[in-house]
Amino acid sequence: MKNIILVGSGNVATHLGIALQNCNYKIVQVYSRSIENAKNLAQKLNTNFTNDLTQLKTADLIIISVNDDVISTILSKLKNTAIVHTSGSIRMDVFEPNFSDFGVFYPLQTFNKDIGLTISEIPFCIEGNSKAFEKQLVEIAKNLSSNVITMNSEQRKQLHIAAVFACNFSNHMCSIADDLLTEEDIDFKILLPLIKQTIANLNTNKPKVIQTGPAKRKDIKIIQEHINLIQQEDIKELYQKISNSIIKTHE
Repeated sequence: MKNIILVGSGNVATHLGIALQNCNYKIVQVYSRSIENAKNLAQKLNTNFTNDLTQLKTADLIIISVNDDVISTILSKLKNTAIVHTSGSIRMDVFEPNFSDFGVFYPLQTFNKDIGLTISEIPFCIEGNSKAFEKQLVEIAKNLSSNVITMNSEQRKQLHIAAVFACNFSNHMCSIADDLLTEEDIDFKILLPLIKQTIANLNTNKPKVIQTGPAKRKDIKIIQEHINLIQQEDIKELYQKISNSIIKTHE
């Protein structure tokens, strides 16, 4: 499967398209609802583009990288072909019964089309509706990354929930920290060595083992002082709930 169509032109499609092309796969076309977005990615890949699903070219594989809530709508407009989506939360059976070869090609990473990353380090979670098709998807993934795992839809959904906690929620915590520091004219970068060390510790230890802080120590006095200093009621409540969760975890 060397000839690939990208349905989608956002962050995931951009990184995948470039990585696939670098591994000698041919991106024969880019589709996006926005013709301008399709054109922008197609120019990077030196290929064709369209905003009309009825005008898709012939390819060995279609990779759908769009918002989860529009996958079903797109599938209803496509003819039977080898096809995958890149979602962490949508089950593989979304393709049934209209496609013969289908699966999931889920890269576990946070993507931004304007920020570079090392694709070879990204875990790719693969699922296929048959052993033969799954093997083909694994081969493609192994050309991109050294970290390829076969995983069913239930496992992948649980992984996606875990990723939301580990990535999306932790980044939001950093955003809150940035706001708190800004109130006192302190640069957020002062926290980066602390954050980097926390990540480094996770390379060799379970998260529960390296937990530190007033909640781990059950230092109720410090926790209450912090809550009293926080101005926003929703952040106060969040601080309290997270502290309570840490205390309960380390009882």
